[in-house]
Amino acid sequence: MFDEERMPSVSIELVKALDKRFPDACPLLDDVDRMIWFHAGQRAVVNFLLEICERQNENILAPEK
Repeated sequence: MFDEERMPSVSIELVKALDKRFPDACPLLDDVDRMIWFHAGQRAVVNFLLEICERQNENILAPEK
């Protein structure tokens, strides 16, 4: 999907702060469609950074071949 080597290091502190700021939450019934998609886009970025952070930490802890 993407090349981790081309991504700068993503700190767990940043990801935790963004996760708190943009939580994974269900939309409310009175939310406007545009706002639902806007919030979904924000959350998609957080999920992407979470995945990168996890992969980078796996690579650091993985034994060298």
